[in-house]
Amino acid sequence: MKRVLSAAVFLPIFWVIVKKLGPLPYQILMVAAALVALVELYRLAARQGHRCHRIVGGFVVLLLLASFAIPRVRLEYALAFAVLTLPLAALWRGGPWKTALGDAGVTFFISCFIGVPFGYLLRLRMLGPLAGGGETGSDLVFLLFCVVWASDMFALYVGSTLGRRPLSPSVSPRKTVEGAIGGILGALTAAFVARAWFMHSLTVVDCIALGIVLGVVGILGDLVESMLKRGADVKDSAALVPGHGGILDRVDSLLYAAPVLYYYYLLVMRT
Repeated sequence: MKRVLSAAVFLPIFWVIVKKLGPLPYQILMVAAALVALVELYRLAARQGHRCHRIVGGFVVLLLLASFAIPRVRLEYALAFAVLTLPLAALWRGGPWKTALGDAGVTFFISCFIGVPFGYLLRLRMLGPLAGGGETGSDLVFLLFCVVWASDMFALYVGSTLGRRPLSPSVSPRKTVEGAIGGILGALTAAFVARAWFMHSLTVVDCIALGIVLGVVGILGDLVESMLKRGADVKDSAALVPGHGGILDRVDSLLYAAPVLYYYYLLVMRT
């Protein structure tokens, strides 16, 4: 019930931010969410014994996000900054030196794991008028969130009522094959609802393809985050959102689905 109430409160607010306001409020929201998710992932890493270079990693994330949102900022700026600065941060911190390489590597991975997918969430919103209709990037963003969140909700309720066969018991014992199928059906349903509601340029083939693909990659993103939490021996990444855990618990599926939707539009819908 907490999940439904949280969604009922947040979705109208998110609709206003994405559709009615300019791009800046959405960009601020995504940057803030990325930084909170970064902190949550740092905590998971710390529980596994890694000493991340948090400040340097935060700057790497900001540079990655800027490279997706600002044409003059290139992706290699973030990579060069990370490669040169992380070893210096380890040197500044001091020993033990046996963990220096691992700590720098984990910091770099976490920064990319957060910065790159969130960058695609920014870039989706920046797309101009879409081919085949009067929609814009804001419609793609709302389509993404609707499809992924519907998939999450269907997977939860179908899995809790009909789930029998574990999907990946070593990673997440409560996730089931039946829940995964329900999640894909939820994604398909949301894609067709979006087509009738606000995304009129979608074809039936688009709805089927996006429903299946986004549903599958969303499940994979959820499993990846479950793996990270399992390694840290925690249930949720944080307790920020009632009924949902932390920001990372809410965006795990989106992190995988955002790049897929972006390139699906570029390679399929736009042509």
